Amino acid sequence: MVKLISYKYRIHCENMLFLLPVLIFFVGIVLLPFIQGIPYSFTDWKSIINKEKNFVGFRNYFILITNVYFLQSLAHTFHFTILYIFFANVLGLAMALMLNRSSRFNNVARTITFMPFTVALTSAAIVWSYVYTDIYSPLFNVSSPLGLSSQVIPGMAVIAVWRDMGYCMLIYIAALQSIPSDYYEAAKVEGANYFQRLWHITLPMIVPAFTSNITLITAWGLRLFDYPMAVAKNMDAAQSTAMYVYDNIFGFNKAGLGQAAAIIITIILVLCTNVITNVLRNREVEV
Repeated sequence: MVKLISYKYRIHCENMLFLLPVLIFFVGIVLLPFIQGIPYSFTDWKSIINKEKNFVGFRNYFILITNVYFLQSLAHTFHFTILYIFFANVLGLAMALMLNRSSRFNNVARTITFMPFTVALTSAAIVWSYVYTDIYSPLFNVSSPLGLSSQVIPGMAVIAVWRDMGYCMLIYIAALQSIPSDYYEAAKVEGANYFQRLWHITLPMIVPAFTSNITLITAWGLRLFDYPMAVAKNMDAAQSTAMYVYDNIFGFNKAGLGQAAAIIITIILVLCTNVITNVLRNREVEV
């Protein structure tokens, strides 16, 4: 018994050693700066080159929850994120179902579908701005979505979905290939058609993939910054919360207010991802 406990302890220590480099990177680059920034959100700090910081309590937070521009930026961010989550996962799953079987054509199609994910966000946004302007607009005789306040959020969501649905596809393919074929064979014997097998076997068995994809896409969507910065920087209808933070810290000399906005969106991000993860994990089934 003692040897078993000692063996398990050694295994855990070895696993922690593998995680240590990533953990150090996360703590040093993400966690510590975030914690150090919390006190600044309670001050009237002007800019990163200004040393003067006067404590103002929760004034910055009260300003934000009543500030129309901040609330609008939150609404734009959530609008983008909802579209992003839905279409990236629906299209990613559809592609995974079509390309699940390994063949030469499917392997090439998977590679082509995944390739946009390797493109930088700003590069994708700039390329799509030309697609909207030089192809979409002349073809349908309409204005570019990136130039219309009512369409700029869906227009940016299209870019994000195009770039990241290939990533979702690969996660779903891995989940689909982990489902034992015995389940499908038994269902066929019972007379289940394709859609019945999809609903009662495939979808319940790939819930862990839903958990992974939806959580990641939610986090990426709530951090929306690159797309509006690249193609719609001067449009109020495209301003995200991350842009609001950036503008206040680096543009408007209101670093304390910007830091408070960053704290709020971080809390929202953590809460949303945790709720989604817990809800979906409760629906996971064991193979």
